[in-house]
Amino acid sequence: MNGRQIEIFSMVMKTRTVSEAASRLGVSQPAVTASIKQMEQAIGFNLFHRKSGRLHPTEQARLLNREAERVQDSLTMFRNLARKMHEDLTHRLSVAAPPSLCHDLLPEAVARLMGKTEDCLIDVTIQHHALILQDIASASGQNHLGFTYGIDESLNLGSIKLGQAKIVALVPRQWALNRQGAISIADFAERPLIGTFAGEPLSHAVEAMFHAAKLDIDYNIRIQNHIFAADLASRGMGAAIIDSLTARHVLAGPRGAHLDMLEIKEAPILPVLAVYSYEQPLNDHAKSLIQFFREALKG
Repeated sequence: MNGRQIEIFSMVMKTRTVSEAASRLGVSQPAVTASIKQMEQAIGFNLFHRKSGRLHPTEQARLLNREAERVQDSLTMFRNLARKMHEDLTHRLSVAAPPSLCHDLLPEAVARLMGKTEDCLIDVTIQHHALILQDIASASGQNHLGFTYGIDESLNLGSIKLGQAKIVALVPRQWALNRQGAISIADFAERPLIGTFAGEPLSHAVEAMFHAAKLDIDYNIRIQNHIFAADLASRGMGAAIIDSLTARHVLAGPRGAHLDMLEIKEAPILPVLAVYSYEQPLNDHAKSLIQFFREALKG
């Protein structure tokens, strides 16, 4: 007994005629009759009695129909889920990125993708690094694709390197430090610092720089949002050690008049990556978005 036979049986139970059941299901009357006979042969008893041109269910058929309705409901849920999964795989794209990659790069990439296609629905979530990786690695995660700095190798995620960003310092323009060009991490030893929260790739890199220089980090403020850190630096609260992408975005705005961007001699490079789950292959829209993001980063 298969799902199609149960579907035909349920329709005959509703219509009580072979002709009406065949019409609603879009099949021939002989096909309906044959299906019912096959079911009766399989279970070993009659399901209907014919009287005055109509089919009258037996008591056994009435009992079976209760279960058949449950099976039909399950099949409907199965089909709806399969259809949704197909739409997600082919037309929908859920993307996550940290704020520093959402100021200019991701909007540019999304705009270019939407200009290329009309059948894509994009959901964009702004999250921080650890949450992006956790969500994509999770079987119940909501995002298909993430853009971030670096990757946690223990999560077994796929990654594509798109480019890189520098670690720089945004310092108040009134500091004498801003006349020295490229500076050393030691120049911050006795100055107020605005840093990022532990656990972020930028924070790890800054901690490694201070450790290599045998210096202690003495943050007076720690913030998860790099724009907020730059805003505080523009108000003279300290030097914000952030990524170069955010720094350039800030300098192009009104706060740029109060800041200088200085390269740090010892600073490593932050790799900019697209990350995804091996369990969920990238669809064509995701691949296009990755390429547009890479081009925006190079530009």
